[in-house]
Amino acid sequence: MEKNILKVSIIFVFWFLCVVTYAQNPSSAYSFFVAGHTYGSPGVNNKGFHPPFKAKFEYIQSRSEIKLGVLTGDIVSPNPKEKDWDEIDADIDLLGLPIYFAVGNHDMENRTLYESRYGDTYYSFTFENDLFIILDPNLDSWSITGDQLSFLQNVVDNNYLSSRNVYVFFHQVMWRPGAEKYYHIQCNSYVGIKYPLNFWTTVMPIFSTLPNQVFMFAGDIGVSWASDVSYDLHKNVTLISSGMGDKNGENFIVVNILENGNVDFDLICLSDTLNCLGDLEDYLVVDDREVVIDELLIYPNPANGEFKISSYQDCKLQLFNINGQLVHEQKCTRFDRTVNVSSFQKGFYIVKVIYEKSETTRKIIIE
Repeated sequence: MEKNILKVSIIFVFWFLCVVTYAQNPSSAYSFFVAGHTYGSPGVNNKGFHPPFKAKFEYIQSRSEIKLGVLTGDIVSPNPKEKDWDEIDADIDLLGLPIYFAVGNHDMENRTLYESRYGDTYYSFTFENDLFIILDPNLDSWSITGDQLSFLQNVVDNNYLSSRNVYVFFHQVMWRPGAEKYYHIQCNSYVGIKYPLNFWTTVMPIFSTLPNQVFMFAGDIGVSWASDVSYDLHKNVTLISSGMGDKNGENFIVVNILENGNVDFDLICLSDTLNCLGDLEDYLVVDDREVVIDELLIYPNPANGEFKISSYQDCKLQLFNINGQLVHEQKCTRFDRTVNVSSFQKGFYIVKVIYEKSETTRKIIIE
């Protein structure tokens, strides 16, 4: 608490000096791209990146202002081997840009292999007076704690006054749990999540007291049962999730920084023309929970042994296999929302939840 009070005081003392410094020595305009879940569709092990993403390399290379890229996790398919990372490195060589990794849960299924090749999974760097921070929520079940939290606090404290903007990257959509406003955002997976999480209590306050504009990017969406993209503003922090893996709606984002420090975005569609999804700002999260009553979260997804549903309404749950056969049915209440699937075969299933006046369906993987 004392550190935050001191930080706020320093902001007022140095704000004018920072503005004058940037006015006299403006940073260059440039762009960078952010791409999530770049191995693509579940169950497919491509040679290198997701082919529709690789097809956009020529577009990225045609924009000389794009100076770097950040991958927000699940870069390779599950159970990665040395060969999978060799193929990714070869694709990056073809792209010809500095690429930074924020690791996903699949990337960390062989943490030893990853770290032997690329080193630490959380780190920071600066580019054109902007601060870039890469985090690894896989280390502590979607929270940032221990040495990583100390690292984060030190990097911010030591760099925010000399930085123009702050960009933060991680895989899991950490702002989703614990904030009902974001419950309609469907993630690819909730593997490893353990409550309580500390994003809203610990991580967000580190950034929301800064004078800088802060932009956070998560990449664990985009597959067939998940959301495609989301955008929101919280105080001085912009929250963006983006990903790929389903032919309808998959995307990546180009971030454009102007000389005055203002930022705008290009939402790049993979499945059609570049702008087929419209503008990123079109996906602003609307806090309309009373209207959107049938939004449903299934977690964890993939499930191993059991899964839960987020609905607090009484309902009937039906589970269908890939052939459309009803294989399970049960009632769910606000107090009993767990579904036991320990005896089910592995694979894709459809979950139908039937309320009194509506119904909704979701896909789930049982593994």
